Amino acid sequence: MKRRRVFKGVLSMAYGKVVIATVQLATVPVLASSWGLPLYGQWLLLATVPVFLAAGDLGFGSAAGHRLIGEVAKGDDDAARVTFQSAQAVVLALSVTILGLVAAISMVLPDHLLAVSRGLDAGEARGVLIVLSAYGIVAMNSNLFLAAMRAQGAFALSASFDATIQLVEGLAVLVVVLSGGTPMEAALTYLLIRSLGVAGHATLARRRAGWLVLGFADAKRARIHELLRPALAAMLMPLAQAVNLQGTALAVGAAAGAAVVPIFTSLRTLSRVALQLLFTVTLPVLPELTAEHARGNVSWVRSVIGALTTLNALVGAIAGLCLAFGGSWLLAVWTKGVISAPEPMIVLTAVGLVAGAVWNPMSQVLLALNQHERFAYAYAAAAPAAVFLSFALVSRWGVTGSAVASLLLDLAMLGLVFVQLRIVAGPFPLGRRALQVFIPERRRPV
Repeated sequence: MKRRRVFKGVLSMAYGKVVIATVQLATVPVLASSWGLPLYGQWLLLATVPVFLAAGDLGFGSAAGHRLIGEVAKGDDDAARVTFQSAQAVVLALSVTILGLVAAISMVLPDHLLAVSRGLDAGEARGVLIVLSAYGIVAMNSNLFLAAMRAQGAFALSASFDATIQLVEGLAVLVVVLSGGTPMEAALTYLLIRSLGVAGHATLARRRAGWLVLGFADAKRARIHELLRPALAAMLMPLAQAVNLQGTALAVGAAAGAAVVPIFTSLRTLSRVALQLLFTVTLPVLPELTAEHARGNVSWVRSVIGALTTLNALVGAIAGLCLAFGGSWLLAVWTKGVISAPEPMIVLTAVGLVAGAVWNPMSQVLLALNQHERFAYAYAAAAPAAVFLSFALVSRWGVTGSAVASLLLDLAMLGLVFVQLRIVAGPFPLGRRALQVFIPERRRPV
C-alpha cells in the first residue's frame, strides 16, 4: 500500500471535516440573524433540493469511478476513456432532464407552498429554487473528474480541492449575506463558485490523466449498460441510509410525539461520531484497494480488508464502551441538561454503534470493488422495514424501542456485509496481526 498517499488522504479527509463543521457553525447564526428566522427557514427548505440532486446521476459517478480506477491500474487507457465518456454522456443528459423537470415543477407548484410570511414571495422562491437546483446539478458533474483524479492516485488532491471549494463558497456567501445580500444573491454566489470549482476539477483531472478526453466520441452504449446495474445499486445505498436515519425519526415522532424525537436524534448523533472518524481512515484506502484488486493482488486485498475490519471493530468497541458508560453525562453536557435518554436505550445504542462501526465502512469496500449489488438491494429492503418496526416498538416500549429496531438492523447488516466480503475476497485475517499491514515492513515485529 502506498502509505504516503493514504496518509495524505487521511489528512485531506480531516481537512474536509473541519471545513464542513466550520462553515456550518458560521452559517447558521449569520443567516438567521441577518435574514430573520422566517426567511432563513424558507431558505433551508429550498436548500434541501441540492442535497437530493447529489444522487441525481443515478450512481453513475460512483460506479464509473471505481471502474476507472481498475482500468487505469491495469494500464488500459482506452477502456478508461470509454468508461469516462459513456458515464459523462449519461450524467449530462440527466443534468439537462432534471433541471428541466425542476423548473417545470416549480412553475406549477401553488403559491402557498412556496411563499412564506416575512420571507420570499412565490415568484422569488421559484427563482431561488431553480438557481439552487442548477447549483446541485453543477456539483453533481464534478464526480467523474474527482474519480479520474483518484484513478491517478490523487485522492488527497481531489478531496482537498473539493473541500477548499466548499470553504470558498461558504465564506463568499457569508460575505454576501453580511453585506445585505438576498437569498437570490446567495444562491447565485453558490452557483458561480461551484461552476468555477468544477472547471478547476476538470483542469486538474486532464493534467493528471493523459487518457482523459472531453467529448462523447468514445462513448459506448454497451458500456452504459454495463454500468447501469452497479450504478443503480450505488444510488440505493445513500437513499436507504436516508430512509433509515430520517424515517426512524419520523416514526418516533408519529408513535410517541414530537417532544421525544430530540432524544433519538441527539443520541444517534453521538453514536455516529466514531463512524465519521473511521470513514476518514477508510475512504483514502479504497482507491488503493480497487487498484490492487484489478491487478489481481488477492492476498494484499484480503490483508487490507482484515486490517480495516479489525480497526473498525476496535475503534467501535472503544466508542461503544464510552457511550454505554458515559452517554448520560455526554448528553447532559452537550444539551446543557435539556435532553436525557433512558439507560437501556443508551446501552442498546452503544451495542449498535459497535456493529455499525464495522458494517458501514465495510459496505464501502464492497462498493469500491463494484460488488455491492446484493448488499444494496438487501439494505434498501431492510431500512424501511426497520422504520416500521421502530414505530411498532416505540408505540409499545417508548423511545427505547427505536434503539431495539436500529440494533436489529445493524446486526443484520453486519452479518450480511461480513458474508459478502468473504464471498468476494475469500478468508481474510482478523485480530492484532491483521493490523500489521498498516506498519512499514521494516518496523514490524519479527
